[in-house]
Amino acid sequence: MSDSKIPLARISPPAASTPSDHRVRNDIEGLRALAVLSVLINHSFPKVLPGGFTGVDVFFVISGYLIGRHLLQDIASHRFSFLRFYAKRARRILPALAVVLICVWGIGWLVFSAPEFFALGRHIAASSFFANNVLLWTESGYFDVAALDKPLLHLWSLGIEEQFYLLVPALLWLGIDGSRGSIRWVARLAALSLTATIVLSNADYTASFFLLHTRFWELAAGVALAQAELKISANGLPATNSQSSAKSDAREVLMWSSVLSFSAVVVLGISSQPSAQALFEDSALILSIALAAFTAFLANQYLNRAAWNQLFEIFYRYRARFAAGSSIVGISLIYVSIATLSDAYWPGARTLFPVLGAVLFIAATPTARLNQVLALKPLAFVGGISYPLYLWHWPVIVFFRLLNPDARAMETLIPLVTSFALAWLTKIFVETPIRFGRLGRLSFQRPPLWPVSTGLGISGLLGAWIMATNGLPSRFPPTLRAIAEWSEENPDRSWRVGTCYYYTNVTTEFPSECTPSKRPGVPRILLWGDSHAAHLYPGLVDLQATKHFDIVQWTSAGCPPTVEPLKGEPPYCAKRRATAWEKIAQLKPDLVVLGGGWGRYMELGLSQNDILGMLSRTVRRLKNESIERIIIFGPGPLFQTTLPNDLFRFMAKKRLNEIPARFGAVSDALWHLDAAIAALADSENIQYESILNYFCDTSGCLTVGDRTIPKPDLLYRDRDHLTVSGSRMLIEHSNLKML
Repeated sequence: MSDSKIPLARISPPAASTPSDHRVRNDIEGLRALAVLSVLINHSFPKVLPGGFTGVDVFFVISGYLIGRHLLQDIASHRFSFLRFYAKRARRILPALAVVLICVWGIGWLVFSAPEFFALGRHIAASSFFANNVLLWTESGYFDVAALDKPLLHLWSLGIEEQFYLLVPALLWLGIDGSRGSIRWVARLAALSLTATIVLSNADYTASFFLLHTRFWELAAGVALAQAELKISANGLPATNSQSSAKSDAREVLMWSSVLSFSAVVVLGISSQPSAQALFEDSALILSIALAAFTAFLANQYLNRAAWNQLFEIFYRYRARFAAGSSIVGISLIYVSIATLSDAYWPGARTLFPVLGAVLFIAATPTARLNQVLALKPLAFVGGISYPLYLWHWPVIVFFRLLNPDARAMETLIPLVTSFALAWLTKIFVETPIRFGRLGRLSFQRPPLWPVSTGLGISGLLGAWIMATNGLPSRFPPTLRAIAEWSEENPDRSWRVGTCYYYTNVTTEFPSECTPSKRPGVPRILLWGDSHAAHLYPGLVDLQATKHFDIVQWTSAGCPPTVEPLKGEPPYCAKRRATAWEKIAQLKPDLVVLGGGWGRYMELGLSQNDILGMLSRTVRRLKNESIERIIIFGPGPLFQTTLPNDLFRFMAKKRLNEIPARFGAVSDALWHLDAAIAALADSENIQYESILNYFCDTSGCLTVGDRTIPKPDLLYRDRDHLTVSGSRMLIEHSNLKML
């Protein structure tokens, strides 16, 4: 009998692809290894694998697939229980997490200043309730501390996973039809989530990154794959419902496909600024349209039993080729993702690449050649410790960098090796005994669930205690306490935050008090730029006591005072820039003061020539508007984390009782940039003020202003922004001869 005559009801896929139990698939463990190694390399050497962060998206698909498969199998075998499900999740997730949180708390006690320790306490408490992603979203902003200061930053992804697992059992339970589980509610929310991801990523990119609404579809993709496999393995093909039910399902699929296609077409139509990443984004939008059309086609075939049987017959006949092709395409998409993609405005349409890649690879089954390669024992071993490895790697990297700021390139491998060792020890002595009742060759009864939960509760209480005591500054001797608990008073008021300086997604115009009316005989200074212009405002206000002038302040976070946009700048900058140029022509200020985070922009990927070109074009346009009096303030020093925190660790390490007069070091790149901007200003016959030359020399940068007051009078509030004292000193020193 030929293959075409085989009754479809009797067809069964190969045993290797039948997920009839909860056995580990080594090829999926290998995919886990690929994902976690991508993340580790990206976090340690971001230029080597710029898209390594997409390993987290691969993790989401794997988690959705495995958990979805287990839930659906339990439903089919009448073993499903909410309590049983969450008990298994608790044994899997809580022990290693509690160990990491308590260890991070202990190291923070030793090396963190009071404000840092207070912030760490918040993150430990939030992580204990799987809400760290929400906390990170609320903290996000221009003045949020650098990621380097957050040892638990990476736990945003664990928060998303556990929030998903709070929903998915209930959603599958809602869809139960007899003894079969249905993912119809998961699929509906997934379609809505994917549409939101495509539409909202550029509008509110912080919420899109940290919150579940734009990540749900990634985990749901794994659940959908699990149900497809289970249906095929059980029936030879996905079972059709009654004709009326099938029509209803097909109409709904068609509706969601249309919504997704329409959204992708709209976003594709308004995309601009051609670049390599924009090309990936456009390609992903086209891919989403194609996938929506293919899904609609399958829904239409689903209504026709004969056509559906024919499709499945073709699939079965060439299943080995389909598996091989699926594996190759899947790995290729994942490779493109980790090697080339940028994290700007992530997730978005481009997230389809790693997600679809993971789905195709898992769907290929362990029989595909590439799947067999990833199933090799070394990769399977790394996959087996991937969860504790992910938990440990970022805290280890953060603490190592904080304590070894001058580490050489080869020494940066130390935290990676340490992370592997800690992950293996956690697997052997924590995970396996609690999950399976095994320690080496010893077997014993698993401990009850309450001690497992207690560990995480203890970590949450430790975090809450540190919050309640404001970071517990009493940990330190009196000589260190002043710097350990230092913070600037009323920093927002000194910059007129929310009035003449914005660092949130606000597109309204500055109020009239930011642009005072022209007074006869009184010159007007336009202070224009980002936060590095705003931190000059207190000094200019102080100067008004001796010089008669008015200040026009137009300052916005991340928005440089330039003609063209900065790559990766916040979306609100375009409107503010256009409004500024329009008003400059009307305002005709007597003096324009330009301030920007030029050193920060170099860190973000701009070259020295890029910055010089932006400044040159800006100066020439200002001159075309008949503005001849222009001052550029150059780059300042860039401390490792913040000046107070760096000073605290330095003084604690050196056992100093007094704040050193100078501290830190300026990179050669910053000195070269400073000299290049000075040369540009000289060639354009405008004034240049070198912040570096005033505050810094080869022995370090000035740290303190007035040493006669009890509280340390630090000159920098964070990594690169002046305090009020620093601003006053700089402006007083500056030769504002044009006033």
